[in-house]
Amino acid sequence: MCGLEWKDIDFENQMITVRRSSQYVSGRGIFTKETKTATSDRTIKLPAQAFELLKEYKKWQNEERLKMGDRWEDNDRIFTQCDGKPVNPDSISGFFRDFIAKTDLPQISIHSLRHTNITLQIAAGVPLRTVSRRAGHSQPGITMSLYTHALQIQDEKAAEVLEDILKPKTLKGKNLVI
Repeated sequence: MCGLEWKDIDFENQMITVRRSSQYVSGRGIFTKETKTATSDRTIKLPAQAFELLKEYKKWQNEERLKMGDRWEDNDRIFTQCDGKPVNPDSISGFFRDFIAKTDLPQISIHSLRHTNITLQIAAGVPLRTVSRRAGHSQPGITMSLYTHALQIQDEKAAEVLEDILKPKTLKGKNLVI
C-alpha cells in the first residue's frame, strides 16, 4: 500500500497496478524499492466502491496539500504524512492496531486482511490461478500450500453439492426418483 502512487490508479477501468514497495530502515529512512518478486508486480481490478473511496481521499489529500502550501513535499504517493512525505510502512500497522483497539473487532494484524481476502476469494469459488495472480504469488501451488484450509472448505462444498444432486428431490410432496 505504501508504495502506491496516483499514477498506479486507473479510475476509468477500476484497476490498480502494484509496481513498487516502500520500506523503512533505521539510519536510512523511508525509501522506495522493487516488489519482492517479478510476479509481485501486477494489475488487478477492484470494486467500484474502492474507487469511490479513492476519489474522496484524493480530494481530501489535495485540500491538505493546499493548506500546507510550500511546506508540502510533492510526490505522487497515495499514502503520505501530513506534509506529503511518504508514510512509514510501520505507521500503517500502528494505525490499524489503534483502530482495532477502539472497536469490538478481533485483535488481528493488518496483514491478516490479506489472508482474509485470499481465503474469501477461494471460498467464493474464484479460480485458484486467478486468486494466486491477484495475490502476487509466483505459482498457484504457493497459494494452494498457504491456503489449504480454504481449499478444504471448497472440498466440503463440493461434497454438499454432490449430496444435493444425489438426494431424491420432492415436488409438491411427491418424491421424484432421479
